[in-house]
Amino acid sequence: MKRLLLLGLLVGGLIFSLTGCSLFNQGPDIQNWQPSVKPDGNEIVFSSKDGNDFELYVMNPETGERTKITDNKSDDWGPDWGPEGERLVFVSQRNDNTDIYVIDANGGNEKRLTENKSQDVNPRWNGSSDVVFNSDRTDSWQIFSVSLPDKDLTQITSSTGKEE
Repeated sequence: MKRLLLLGLLVGGLIFSLTGCSLFNQGPDIQNWQPSVKPDGNEIVFSSKDGNDFELYVMNPETGERTKITDNKSDDWGPDWGPEGERLVFVSQRNDNTDIYVIDANGGNEKRLTENKSQDVNPRWNGSSDVVFNSDRTDSWQIFSVSLPDKDLTQITSSTGKEE
């Protein structure tokens, strides 16, 4: 029985190494990802592969001209335009942590909005001074809000589905 199990594991491992596993081969490589259109419709911000990581780019859809907004050794993704089109909110995985950041649309004045060992993702503007996002800082994924500029944090949903 042990020999049969060992043989099965060896054959399975060989097949896996020769053909790959469908769990790890879910389609083409991601190059340009998670677009968000500026409120006036004139530009698109998105995450794009830059070497080994993802950076944020703003592009004019008519001319195709791209401007790099972030430049670091960490992945930046999930951008969303501010309501006036002057700021962007996004996710970055810096210092082995996934947090929410805000940056001017020209790439200046970057600020970290959340600092928690949990994952903070999917940021979206809520008006001109609040950002809502998902976090797993409780026993389940919930919706939180962070206000600018003071970074006051509010939990919007709870695991019972009731608003707090």
